[in-house]
Amino acid sequence: MAWRIVSIENPAQLSLKDNKLVIKQDEQINIPLEDIDTLVLDSYGISLSQNLLAALADNKINAIICDNKHLPSAIVLSYSQASRGSKLAKTQLNLPESTRKQLWRKNIMAKIQNQADILEKYGYECADLKELAKTVRSGDVGNNESIAARLYFSRLLEDASRRKPTWHNSALDYGYAIVRSSIARSVAARGLISMVGINHHSELNQYNLVDDLIESIRPFVDDFILSTVSLHHIGDGKDAGLTRDDRHLIIDILNQYGIISGKKYQIKNICDKVVENFTLAILEDSTTPFVLPSIIK
Repeated sequence: MAWRIVSIENPAQLSLKDNKLVIKQDEQINIPLEDIDTLVLDSYGISLSQNLLAALADNKINAIICDNKHLPSAIVLSYSQASRGSKLAKTQLNLPESTRKQLWRKNIMAKIQNQADILEKYGYECADLKELAKTVRSGDVGNNESIAARLYFSRLLEDASRRKPTWHNSALDYGYAIVRSSIARSVAARGLISMVGINHHSELNQYNLVDDLIESIRPFVDDFILSTVSLHHIGDGKDAGLTRDDRHLIIDILNQYGIISGKKYQIKNICDKVVENFTLAILEDSTTPFVLPSIIK
């Protein structure tokens, strides 16, 4: 099983040999593709071969390309990985609106409950969020998600809007982007249409479904940033940037753990499970298979 997260942040020549990633810098390193779960390319001085790109896609390796702010801006996905993609795509497109709304309700209930658990973990008031989680209606017509977010971030980060240019916003955005790319890989692998969400529906967004399915996992990123990265920024409220060490830490979010279906899984596997459960839900036109993750208490 793939387990390594490889980050390249200096100029390098990347190529493929004997089904291994060859990294040429001052020295040469060879890494078997079967060992790589995620490859992060974070330098404008990186060059790579076409056959390596094809091999990354064929091996379902989550290849992330970062921009000049070191934030993930693109991912490499296989064009067609699912054997029954056409059938699943038709099912997804024909999903009844009532089912979409109930799936979104379950999604938001899980997200808010996870947010409440994070607040409880750090000693903050959370009873109101637990109540909001219980009272989400079909399609979240009462906008419980937005209400919960204001309460949650105002306590957790002292910033309900999450718009201040402080380090934690950069860290959260980076972590969300890493998880988002992992979900995108799973969505593509199953033949789902990433543009067709259950709630997100922007015509300019190629990943509406991904942005739906990430919601219950976002609090895992929040927890990891607070428990790990924040230790390097104590008293650093005006610092808006992330260091290289910060980014190395945040990439490891995929190796952290949560609970789904009563079992402990790493986040990268939870991403797969959420997509798998969503697939079963739309095939059965039922919310029952749509099991979502919870925080380890």
